[in-house]
Amino acid sequence: MREHGESGDRGERTVRRLVEAAGAVIDRAGYSGASTQEILRRAGVSADAFHVHFEGKEQLGNAILDHQHAFFRRISDQADAGPAPEVWLQALIDISHLYTAGILEDPVLRAAVRLSIEPGPYLTAESYAGPLGAVTAVLRSACAADELQDHVTPEEASRTIVGCYSGVQLLALALDERDALHQQVSAMWALIMPGLARPAVLTRLRLGAPPAETARQR
Repeated sequence: MREHGESGDRGERTVRRLVEAAGAVIDRAGYSGASTQEILRRAGVSADAFHVHFEGKEQLGNAILDHQHAFFRRISDQADAGPAPEVWLQALIDISHLYTAGILEDPVLRAAVRLSIEPGPYLTAESYAGPLGAVTAVLRSACAADELQDHVTPEEASRTIVGCYSGVQLLALALDERDALHQQVSAMWALIMPGLARPAVLTRLRLGAPPAETARQR
């Protein structure tokens, strides 16, 4: 990404418009089906202004994934340094529903999901580094709080959870059932959580979306 050619605030607004437009187009058409020309038209940005900030569509894809990584970096930082929740596994469930709400509301997050699950330049380990790191961080805290069953290791469990969640999203995309994502995520936890949590912890967990997220669906 280039940094010269526009003043700071104006340049930031231009970048934001381009990333949001790219998110909307990629969410609908996929990476290969998204044309730079359509993104520029949607953003209301000229080709010259675009090239001040981005060399091409791949850099836009990178910016979309950076948006997703920022979400998960905040989660990891909170798990490492923030106040401990009463139950870490409940925090993990709530994070999954928070991210689900973000996917439903934010086309850039939806585009990041599509980039990471479709064959192409972003179907890589790097695309999953953010969610894997965040889930692992929370599970390590859950392990330290003695919430996990003895056979569970945070690193292996995080791969299973992220893989299952990605599959839930992929199926919702294929079936055009994104509006049911919260219910599908709750069903995923109903299957997975008994294999993670100690029985005394499992009985304390709410698998559905927090009340605030439930209200936002209405």
